Amino acid sequence: MNKLVMKKIKLPLAIALTTIIVSQLLVNCKKDVAAPSPLKIMTVTTDGGIVLNGASQGIDIPLNSSVIVLFDKEVDTADANLTNVALKANGIDVPSTITADGSTVTIKPNANMKTGTNQTISVASTFKAKDGAGTIAKDFTFKTFGNTSVIPPQVANQLSYFSFSGNMNDEVGTHTPEATDIRYLTYTTDRFGFAGLTGDFNGSTSIVEVPNGDQYMLDNSLTISVWIKANSTKDGQFVLGLAARKGFLLELATDWSWVDFTVQYLQAGDFTESQDNQYQGSGLNNTNGGWQGTTFQDTAPAGVGLTYFKDKWAHVVYTYDAATKVATTYINGAKVIQSDFNLWPDVVGGVRTITGVKYAGNLTGGGNKLALGFMQGSQNRIITDSWADPADIYSNHFKGQMDDLRIFKVALTSDEVATLYAAEKP
Repeated sequence: MNKLVMKKIKLPLAIALTTIIVSQLLVNCKKDVAAPSPLKIMTVTTDGGIVLNGASQGIDIPLNSSVIVLFDKEVDTADANLTNVALKANGIDVPSTITADGSTVTIKPNANMKTGTNQTISVASTFKAKDGAGTIAKDFTFKTFGNTSVIPPQVANQLSYFSFSGNMNDEVGTHTPEATDIRYLTYTTDRFGFAGLTGDFNGSTSIVEVPNGDQYMLDNSLTISVWIKANSTKDGQFVLGLAARKGFLLELATDWSWVDFTVQYLQAGDFTESQDNQYQGSGLNNTNGGWQGTTFQDTAPAGVGLTYFKDKWAHVVYTYDAATKVATTYINGAKVIQSDFNLWPDVVGGVRTITGVKYAGNLTGGGNKLALGFMQGSQNRIITDSWADPADIYSNHFKGQMDDLRIFKVALTSDEVATLYAAEKP
């Protein structure tokens, strides 16, 4: 074969080989510039290790939780902001601080989240990895712990609810205290084991003064529901009080032998008088040697204090039903003492003529503030003796924990009290 023919054969072959090589180079170049894989969310957890991106919605999440989102590769820290990774409560942005480290993004609320609310972590598609890859937008919803998730009986008649969840906000009413009226109160572990979600009173200077407490007694009937854990090192404690006996007062005996709700009532002739509903655990009533107005009293063989209050959580409820003139105290969902004012001695203008609860304390100068942790507020006190002064650290201040205070303008029934206890107990 001559050289000319060989050249003619080699030329197409060379062109073909060149085409193959160029094509391969183009393929390799395409591989080199291919888009990085999308940024993937691996896990979403609280700082306490509770999984939030599981098969079911996370519930009862502690209010002081931070949320940690772990991705499959490093993220662009410049993109870690509230626009791209947001925490929302019922659709409203929750003020938070965002930090990023490697493949982890942490969202820390600036304050405790609200109790019993739906919270959502939203990761936007604009959030990017360090290599520039975007992510698929995704929402993760969870529900915080708290008893606002429990709808109480007679919810429409609930005047105030204080959850003590890191603050003293009135979550249903208009009685949130001023910051200056929350003194020496700290927050500690609650009865469910969650840190920072119950009020801790030190027994000497702690007090919360709730404004316009007289408004709780504008209706003839009343219910006060509260959880307390009394420290046994303090003998004699005023748990809470509105102008002491001129409003209402919850007190534990110095010798722990009784618990008492004292309440002021309106009688005939526009006359007011306080009456006690004191539970002594004796079992005595008007059928076995007890007071004629006491229709029921339970027994507490070990003593009231040891049985219910010393260093243990107790749900205490007082109700007064104006229609029946019956006052009742419940502990842990069960009736412990009941008084029927219709059975009091028949005295002109006496207890039998009571029409309902009635505030009779000072209305001006802060005298109408409900004191949590003592018998009355510090301003314009109805009782001016030193032992009734919140500033006296040796008085019978409450020492212990208080949680989930609810006040209603109606009397809850026995069944409703039991329902509330079942909903709130640990």
